[in-house]
Amino acid sequence: MKKILSTLIFLISFSNLSLASECKINLEANGMMQFSTNTISIDSSCEKFTINLKNTGTLDVNLAGHNVVISKKADFNYLTSIVNPSNGIGNGYLPDDKKVIYKTKFLGPNETFSLILDTNKFVKGQEYIFWCSFLGHWGVMNGTITLS
Repeated sequence: MKKILSTLIFLISFSNLSLASECKINLEANGMMQFSTNTISIDSSCEKFTINLKNTGTLDVNLAGHNVVISKKADFNYLTSIVNPSNGIGNGYLPDDKKVIYKTKFLGPNETFSLILDTNKFVKGQEYIFWCSFLGHWGVMNGTITLS
């Protein structure tokens, strides 16, 4: 009886661990202008969500840096139209704009950055997109973010 009870307690505690939401994702950006995933799902139980970005490419940040910009999908075309190197590489070539929910700096080869998102900025059912704002990258380096 004791053995059965111990096993049952172990299984219940293990199942609770598997149900716990992981409030982070490791996202790689490579030299082929690709993110390692095109979908990020944020569990609504997460108050904060971390995107651990790593540039696995080999080209210098000035030639092909990678970053993450997060916006509503409806604002994507507008935001890509205002990308301009005159805004500065440190700003991801973007001016300050309230339509940008989050943006990181450009990363060079093997650089990493952890972006911590406040999930209160996201609304369930709204379409969000993450993308790279380096010139020409956003056409293929983008994906969806959903709050589930």
